[in-house]
Amino acid sequence: MTEKKEAGVRRILANTGWMLFDKVFILVLNLVVTVKMANYYGTLGYGTYQYAVSIVALFEVFVTFVDARVVKKRYSSENPEELVFNVTLAKILFSLLSLFAGMIYILFCGETGEYQIIFWILLLSVIITNLRFGMQNRYEYLLESRKVIIASNISLIIGVILRLLAVSFHMPLLTIALITLLSSVISTSMVYFLYRKDYGKLIQGSIKKALIKELIRESLPLAIAGSCAIIYSRCDSIMIGGMLSKEDVGIYAIAVKLIAVVQIGIAPIRESVYPKMIELYSTDRARYEKRYVQITAILTWVYIIGVLASFFILPYAFRLLKPDYAEAFPIYRVYVIGTFFMYNAGLRAGHFTLIDRGNILLYSQIISVLLNVIFNFILIRHIGLYGAAIATGITQFISLMISNLFFGETGREVFKWQLKGLNPLAVISRNY
Repeated sequence: MTEKKEAGVRRILANTGWMLFDKVFILVLNLVVTVKMANYYGTLGYGTYQYAVSIVALFEVFVTFVDARVVKKRYSSENPEELVFNVTLAKILFSLLSLFAGMIYILFCGETGEYQIIFWILLLSVIITNLRFGMQNRYEYLLESRKVIIASNISLIIGVILRLLAVSFHMPLLTIALITLLSSVISTSMVYFLYRKDYGKLIQGSIKKALIKELIRESLPLAIAGSCAIIYSRCDSIMIGGMLSKEDVGIYAIAVKLIAVVQIGIAPIRESVYPKMIELYSTDRARYEKRYVQITAILTWVYIIGVLASFFILPYAFRLLKPDYAEAFPIYRVYVIGTFFMYNAGLRAGHFTLIDRGNILLYSQIISVLLNVIFNFILIRHIGLYGAAIATGITQFISLMISNLFFGETGREVFKWQLKGLNPLAVISRNY
């Protein structure tokens, strides 16, 4: 291996390590806060808060209509400063659309009082966090994620301390939402000042309408596909709240939180290798395919090991929760099956972006979200909370694996690569 390749591998590993540290760090702190909040506010209070979080996630999709992978493809052809400026501008425009949609929801949702205030605060928090997207994207492209991670973790620690104090001093649920907003402001501000320090200027440039339109046009299929993924991951809680109760939302939310234990490996590996995959795709297609299979195998087996470990570790964590949440762990064991397909298809969206076939993601996700709503309606009605977990697993299987077979040779090729990723030998094979 040449010195240049070794340096590239070291940068990928270092970036992955920082992102993984970030995920684990956030996971541990969130689990601590989750236990305290769930125990203090009870299934009704905690369920109400998580119901608001799930609803806000639906409106967050407007803010995500510029895809990170599409933007990263532009760094080789656009001025980085101009790109970050126009991406940030696009985020602001979509934020206004998100606020308008939220206003319509509040007018017709039938919810009143504290819930409405919590909703608005959480939505504003999401919008503020997304305003740092352009700056964060540039750091990720340069494999310097540690800078953003440090800033994020400082704000996270402040938020955790304040939430624990809020619980200790018996503060109302609204206080938790305000702390979330404060954490977003701190995190985005820190990334902004760090970016200004590194590049010696404000985020500035000229408005390029053509560039913004191109980014949105290319991102649109991916954004809709991602939106569908958010919808079918969140509609469980929303439909549980409508068909069962807010208390059940609280129980189910604990199971969903636990899924983060085995999902921490996806984003760090995927985001760190993506710049290298872009390079390989343009220079060596055969090597690109082999690397795709190898990384898929790594993701798949990281998942398997992580799930097995979680079955031994999580029962001890449940001793910290009130008995009211006991049903959450059996639900988690059903829900986690679907996460397998998320790992196995970890590079799928990036590949379809590279070959300009984002429409595949669009069509498969639209079908999947419709199926998930149907499955949820039937299974929640007959099985309750377990039905929601089963519905999510079936949806992920159809969306991330089976749907590939319906998109010609391109889709079948990805299906074969994902099957090859099941082979543990692909992780260490010199052929890859």
